[in-house]
Amino acid sequence: MKLRYYADAPNSDDHERVLDLLHTIYDKYGTPIEIERVNKRWGWIQVFPGKVRDSSPEDVYDRDFHYNRTLGSNIGESPSKAFKSSGRHIDLDGYVGIIDDGLVWATMYRGDAIGYGPDLDEDSTTLGFLDQVVKQGLDAIEEKYMGDEERERSVIDQFLATDVIDGTVRQDVTVGSSLVPQELSPGIQSAVEEIATRTIDAVIETEEADWVIHTAKMLDAPTLDTAVGHVIIRDQLYRQDNDLNIEETKRAVVFNTFPWELDIEVVPDVLKRLTTHPGSIGIEVFAGVEGNFHQITD
Repeated sequence: MKLRYYADAPNSDDHERVLDLLHTIYDKYGTPIEIERVNKRWGWIQVFPGKVRDSSPEDVYDRDFHYNRTLGSNIGESPSKAFKSSGRHIDLDGYVGIIDDGLVWATMYRGDAIGYGPDLDEDSTTLGFLDQVVKQGLDAIEEKYMGDEERERSVIDQFLATDVIDGTVRQDVTVGSSLVPQELSPGIQSAVEEIATRTIDAVIETEEADWVIHTAKMLDAPTLDTAVGHVIIRDQLYRQDNDLNIEETKRAVVFNTFPWELDIEVVPDVLKRLTTHPGSIGIEVFAGVEGNFHQITD
């Protein structure tokens, strides 16, 4: 997944602002970025941490926009109507797109929301969308073209692909069945199962212990509180179902985004104190940093 800027925006201030925001997104989250210069207006682009290509608008339109049903579905309008003035003139400069095995979404308004009217969603503008990505990270990108279930799945898939924890992986592990009496009538048993059972995002079995993994998006205080509660309950149910003691499992919360403001030495100690509980119930915290996952509480 990456962001592609179709440059140069007609307004020089907007152009410079787009470049600044792309730099910030790359520095903050490690999201790949690139520029497709379909209209060179404002001179050389220097010190850019991604590919910069000079291309004709016709070639880019044919490659990225022409008959792109995925794009049309996600923006709610045919690409030819959205990115061709009067259905003829190709109009790409000043927009930003999301690339995930092809162009899957793009802003439909240049600049910011000022001047477009009060009913316009700010994140449908180029600057509004990039501002949102700066604040929310990968979540702001994924919500444009992924459903909720797919977005949640993407975090664990990315984490497992990095092999940060080496072991045998099982995903979507249902736990808590040991709490449900088997002699109940089907209707009552189903109701009890809804209360008692949970699903673990992933269990990684290693020689040392079984890791119970719960995933979340941005690392912030409310999400951390919720995630810690989730993983404690799921770990307890997993141990009960499998007759394990507390030393035979490890607990981890994985965030796909780690705000750059927290990239300071004191944070690991703070998180360690927050996630270490009585009875040796410690919870490790992993987070996505510059495209990779790191154990923050190590």
